[in-house]
Amino acid sequence: MKTEKRKTGDRGEDIASSFLIKNKYKIIARNFNTRGGEIDIIAQCKTGKIKTLCFVEVKTRQNDDGSAERATGAGKLSRLFSAARAYCLDNNIDMENTPIQFEQVSVYLNEKTGQPECAHFVIPVD
Repeated sequence: MKTEKRKTGDRGEDIASSFLIKNKYKIIARNFNTRGGEIDIIAQCKTGKIKTLCFVEVKTRQNDDGSAERATGAGKLSRLFSAARAYCLDNNIDMENTPIQFEQVSVYLNEKTGQPECAHFVIPVD
């Protein structure tokens, strides 16, 4: 049986997937798990002729207080990067020659309006 937190997270991932599709992303996979971590959404976006492989972390919150953006810390990013490497190895993706970016979609479930709100940004990688 799923916990309320898991149900909320699943709903947020569904909303984030729809949001990305509306913004011309192609969803490749969801909930990729490896020993090193999990990737919520793996997608592809196209800018001109360049296709970029996107590893997307989704954070869902009940209140629009900015806490979703703050929830992705160094440990989570490390696990995300590790899982992305595993995904690329499993799928024979040449990481040296494939444009890759890491992103986050923060989903805020607005209890007053019933409409979710999404904030989307690229996670800078050093």
